[in-house]
Amino acid sequence: MVLSDLRMPGMDGMQLINRIKEINPSVRTILMTAFAIDDKKLFQEYAAKNIINGFLEKPVRIADLREEVNKQLKHHQIT
Repeated sequence: MVLSDLRMPGMDGMQLINRIKEINPSVRTILMTAFAIDDKKLFQEYAAKNIINGFLEKPVRIADLREEVNKQLKHHQIT
């Protein structure tokens, strides 16, 4: 499982997650951000293709993080 921020120096979180999925499509991915997503079309495309499996908005509550991680782990165990 990969939990990534959207905005990072050098490479943004969507680019990172895309590269990870190219290497191993079964990795569950969660993207988080405190900012509006600049390219909503690309984000929607990645979500539709299951490149991004979960999304959290900052500030992230621990309970929400735990719930999303458990959801992704459960999905991974089923598939």
